Amino acid sequence: MPLRRFTAHLSVGLALVMSGCGGGGGSGSNPTPQQNLQSARAPAEPMSISSTTLTATDSSGNNWSVTYGSTPGGMAMFNGQNANTSIIALTISENGAVVATEDSTAYYLASPYSPLGLSGTTSGTAWTAVISGYTPLPSTLTVGGSGALLSATYYDGMNNNIGSLTETYTVTANSSTALFLNIDAAGTINGVQETETLTYSIASDGTVGALVQAQITVNGTTLTFK
Repeated sequence: MPLRRFTAHLSVGLALVMSGCGGGGGSGSNPTPQQNLQSARAPAEPMSISSTTLTATDSSGNNWSVTYGSTPGGMAMFNGQNANTSIIALTISENGAVVATEDSTAYYLASPYSPLGLSGTTSGTAWTAVISGYTPLPSTLTVGGSGALLSATYYDGMNNNIGSLTETYTVTANSSTALFLNIDAAGTINGVQETETLTYSIASDGTVGALVQAQITVNGTTLTFK
């Protein structure tokens, strides 16, 4: 779930749900806005970030980590369309023990960028996510800005509908050289309510500096990875 917004949300959330991970609420808060950079060019998509590890501690003192990486893939067919791909690997650990893994492929059209969906396996369970609606980010991100991004439907390996997801975005201040792009997702997977917020650092020229935070709530519990 490059750490690209759509991919990251589907990957991290689905991995937690399908692995049955819970845990206590994480500590932490959203980055504090500063009166600094107020606008930036929107990043090119799919957003590209090398393998990244974020950590969290729940209220019971358990230590969690998420390691995510993505590399460009070749061309492949998805829902009857010849698409560009990104190959994604994800590992979630609790107290040093791996609790969920995922291998998946994101499909998208280029020029202009348009996401089509995602397919993969999470701890051995096959699934697919199909985009049903997409609105691109504005060409310029402005602090205080917000809007809708996309909606998607999840299917299992037998093509049964197992859930849905919607994404929106907000832009908040960070520093004199970058702002925060926050991608919020909410949906249901296998009957489980899920919400997530991924926060990226974006430079004025649209360069993605880093994924700085991932806040994920499953089964009423929240983990804040930083």
